[in-house]
Amino acid sequence: MSRTKDTTPAAELIAGECLGVRVRTLNRAVTALYDEALRPHGLRAGQLNLLVAVARMEPAKPNDLCRFLRMEKSTLSRDVELMRRKGWLEVGDSGDKRTRPLKLSAEGRALIELVVPAWRHAQERVRAMLGGDVTAFLGRAVDRLWKDGATGP
Repeated sequence: MSRTKDTTPAAELIAGECLGVRVRTLNRAVTALYDEALRPHGLRAGQLNLLVAVARMEPAKPNDLCRFLRMEKSTLSRDVELMRRKGWLEVGDSGDKRTRPLKLSAEGRALIELVVPAWRHAQERVRAMLGGDVTAFLGRAVDRLWKDGATGP
């Protein structure tokens, strides 16, 4: 991050050390690589994450998906509606919209299979960008969150 001559010590401290800033920056860079690889399929990384989560949790309850994916309910609702219109997700019939179970449609299942080569290409690019040690560390860090129950299946 470049500096201006009037930067305060507090701003320098946060810019130089804040893990939140660094993780968000890393997230944006990694997501951009996946989005680029998935774009020819009309899919974004966040949508693929949601499809895969639904596939693993079927029938997936919206609250469980929000907890697993660390998403706001309004974001999930918006994404689900878009993906339902595209034919990738099916929404169950229970009365309350907030608790309707989600499942993949046949088209959603086929899309996951179709994008595997593009996803693998993005995986390779991310591994090359970050290096093996960082990639392994990130995997362990997320596994630890899941194990500790902070998020995950």
